[in-house]
Amino acid sequence: MYQNLAVKYRPKDLDEVLGQASVKTTIENAVKLGRIAHAYLLFGPRGCGKTTIARILAKTLNCHAPKDGKPCNKCASCTEIAESKSLDVMEIDAASHTQVDKVREVIIENVGFAPSRDKYKIYILDEVHMLSNSAFNALLKTIEEPPPHVVFVMATTEQSKVPVTIVSRCQGFRFRPIPEDEIIQRLTHVASKEKLKAEPEALRLIARASGGAMRDALTMLDRGASFSGGAVTASSVSELLGHAREDLVVSVAKAVINRDAAALHAAFEKLNGEGYDPIVALRDLRNLFSEAFFAAQGFAPSASPAAKELAAAGASPIALAKLSRKLNPVLEEIRFSDMQAVAAEIALFTLIDAPLDLENLVRRLEAVEGGSAEAPPARPAEKKSPEIAPRPAASAGDTMR
Repeated sequence: MYQNLAVKYRPKDLDEVLGQASVKTTIENAVKLGRIAHAYLLFGPRGCGKTTIARILAKTLNCHAPKDGKPCNKCASCTEIAESKSLDVMEIDAASHTQVDKVREVIIENVGFAPSRDKYKIYILDEVHMLSNSAFNALLKTIEEPPPHVVFVMATTEQSKVPVTIVSRCQGFRFRPIPEDEIIQRLTHVASKEKLKAEPEALRLIARASGGAMRDALTMLDRGASFSGGAVTASSVSELLGHAREDLVVSVAKAVINRDAAALHAAFEKLNGEGYDPIVALRDLRNLFSEAFFAAQGFAPSASPAAKELAAAGASPIALAKLSRKLNPVLEEIRFSDMQAVAAEIALFTLIDAPLDLENLVRRLEAVEGGSAEAPPARPAEKKSPEIAPRPAASAGDTMR
């Protein structure tokens, strides 16, 4: 049976986990020194290794033949945990066990029983923030003072929704998004193992779209391989993700920079004619301006050719940064519009009308004040009309005459 890439290449020990250096070091040292906490709280964005590290910790604690604090991945315990079949390691989906009665039935009433075979009985609670307040309250005493053979490992993407009373009873580990470069390296390795022909630009698009989640990146690589018949190209990935063609996005960007209304309208006609989502197109445009800004500043040597081309198009870095920022409220504005394509184009026309780069104008004004620039020609003096002496007022006698 076919196994998707995210499952097939799930890390088996801490050395294979990307990023999370502080988390891995702390857990490795805790295992070596025997300083095992009774409860752990792993929190961070999706797909960055929380559940994976929870399983690796469970394998490490219950492995029958550990070596240097690492699981052997060969004994019965390691094999069963990897296949989610271990009787002593219970993975509980908190979203389907939100009620306090289920928490009592699955955890509280069974926590006092000794492990069936291994050293520890380990409860892995995924998406723990989904538990109800009553369920959290029922767990308080158990988490604070569990039996010595019990370890709780809780994972969540929303730590703010976990009660402070639970957080204070756990050792917390914050997980970070995986850097884009590391995701590209892993994708290259997986593509080589699977004998897939993957373009570097296609892997870069997948890594960027994953948002730092390795699981999402592997899933997209799997979809791209199925979509294109084993050859993962940049064009096929862009089409799969719904991104507009790069040349169209660049043409829109150049039209905005050059304040060319006709070119902007023509580019939007092509975007609409090919059926691209205007919100996705504007998001790509915003990202292109951002990448071009970093490329113009020399901060992104590995920027895409499109970003480097835009950085050399004549706009100053500050203008590129302002354009990127101004597109954020535009995206929020058109999201609820009933005519998103029209709203997106009109919004870009307002960007064309607004002044973006005032630096040159300021420099010119400063130069004029300092006298280093050529002063404007003096206006000719206005000819003054000859002054007419006021006529003396007539006396009363003259009036009688």
